[in-house]
Formats: sequence, C-alpha cells, structure tokens
Amino acid sequence: MLSTRKQSLLTALADMRQHEQGNHGWSLFHECLSKVGESESSGGLDRLLSTMWRQRPHISDAHAITLLGIAVRQLALQDEGLADVFRAELSVARRVPALADALSERALDVMRLMESHSNSYTGARRFLVPQLVVGAFAAFRNIRQVRFLDLGTSVGLLPRQLNNKAVYDRFAGDLHWHPAPLPFRVIPLDYVGGVDRPPLPTLDWVRACHGPSDYYEQRFEEVRWSLGQAETAGTEVALRPLDILDFPALEAFLRAHRINVVTCNFVLYQYSDDIRNRVVETVMRALEPPGLLLSMEPSHALARMGCVVHAYQNGSTRPLHVADVSDGHFMGTVTVRDGLTELVGPGGGQ
Repeated sequence: MLSTRKQSLLTALADMRQHEQGNHGWSLFHECLSKVGESESSGGLDRLLSTMWRQRPHISDAHAITLLGIAVRQLALQDEGLADVFRAELSVARRVPALADALSERALDVMRLMESHSNSYTGARRFLVPQLVVGAFAAFRNIRQVRFLDLGTSVGLLPRQLNNKAVYDRFAGDLHWHPAPLPFRVIPLDYVGGVDRPPLPTLDWVRACHGPSDYYEQRFEEVRWSLGQAETAGTEVALRPLDILDFPALEAFLRAHRINVVTCNFVLYQYSDDIRNRVVETVMRALEPPGLLLSMEPSHALARMGCVVHAYQNGSTRPLHVADVSDGHFMGTVTVRDGLTELVGPGGGQ
C-alpha cells in the first residue's frame, strides 16, 4: 500500500515541479523531496508518509506535499541546518542530504506539525471575487441579512476583509474581469464567522505557509496590511475551532447560526473526492434558504496556476461554473462563465 500511494505522491510532485511560476518559493523543496523519494535514503520519508496516511487517510497528494514542505519550513525557521533545504545558492547535492536527515532525525517534530495543522496559506486578494459575487447574489435574491461563514478560514482574513472598500480598492485593479466585473456592493452582513480545524492557525504558521521567496514575502506583507486595515475598521469576526470533516458538528453549527452564505476557498482540494462531496452535501443540507456555497479551488491540484469558482444554491449539489481565475493569488484575469448569470441574473443582481 505504501509503495502505491508513494508512487501516486511522487507523480503528483513531478507534475507540481512543472508549475508555470517556476521558482515560486517551494520549487527548491519540491526538487529535494523528489530526489529523496527516489533515492535509497528515503526510509525516513517512507515512515513519515506511512504514519501520515494512517492519521489522515483522506489527505490529497497535493495537500500532503504542501503540508510536508510547510512543516519542514516551520522547523527551518529555527534550525540553521534545516534552512539549507531552501537555500538556492547551495547545490542540490548539499540540499538533498539536509532534507533526508531532517525527515529521519526530526521525524517526530515534522509529524507533530502535520497531524495538528493544514496548509493555512492565506491570500490577501482572494476575497475580491466573493465580495462581488456574494454582493450580487444578495441583491438578486433580495436578501436583507447575510449570515456568512468561511470554511477553512485560517486566521479569518477573508471574512475580515468583506465590505472594506480601502482593501478592495488597493487590490482590485490587479484583477481584470472578462467581459466585465460585477459592481462593488456592500454585503448586508448580519453575522460574520469563520471555522477551521483545531487548533486555529497562528499568524506565524501562516507565514510558514508562504514560500521562502521575495514574491511570497510581498504576499505575506499584504496579509499583514489587510489585517491591520480590518483592525482599524473594527471588523468583528467570530472565529471558532471546528473540523469541517466532523459532518454532524458542521451541520449543527450551520443550523444553530442560521448561516445562508458559505465560502470555501482553497480547502476542498486538500481531501479526496468523496470527502469533498460530503462537505458540499452537508453544507447544502443545512443552509438557510436561499442559500449559497461559493467554492474556489486550485486548478490541477496546485500543479498549475489559477483556480475555478463554483457555486451551489437552493439546496442543490449541482455545481454552477461561475468563473475561472488565471492566477490563484488573484492577480490576473477572471473569465466569467455561464453559471454566474444563473446565480445572479443577467444584470449581475441589479
């Protein structure tokens, strides 16, 4: 079983190494992990993978790879030897042994992080599409009170950003809509919350989820700036520890808080297909009508740039293809699809 799953993971890793963005912060780690996995020094990696798959049987290959990298990155921030894995100035002959040693000698530390965390990468620009789509949906459906919940919310950045025009104006100009953007509307928020797998991620963990590169340093500074803007605006968000794979607890929470709009962004890709379907089914069963689930997931399981936006409404598990985004960091183009018209009407909810 290990060899089959390991081969699947290494195949996914090979695909991720062809990512168009090139040196996006994780490419050095992916190179080292690929060489360790195919070498005679893979015993530590094999034992770690075996333990992880026992503890988290539904984890996707893409999530396993990213989570392993983040765990090593977190440890490397305090360990000079581990930091060699991410040093571009070192040869691969120097970096690979550093990773192999880490996966053997620090296996317990790596596994502890992987058991208790997920990839909590938080992008400051990802709220741009939910802001416009949820606003249009509320207008089209004449919803006067949006009771909003963000699944897999990390530090709760996306719900904190909603309706913040200053944050929207800073980032919106870098995202071009084809054929045209929806208008900015203030969403009539009555409740704003977010849930994530306990323990709730810290900002330090979110920093480790950003790859070690100048590009990702800029993205992390955008996160910090946005959090500061939300604090200045006095935005109140109810964050709660809740594992969305605890389906009875998730359904109970949605019903108790009378949630009618849910977002789930770069979360479902972390799980197998059957688990993704169960999350959608649970949410749509529990939403107060007229309900909306807006999902944004990476295209090609993180192996390529971009993401796809789907929506579910009115208790249905039939996805509406709302849009495609060329860059998962939401600096690029949003191509509107037919599902958006079905969701918000031909006039964009006007």
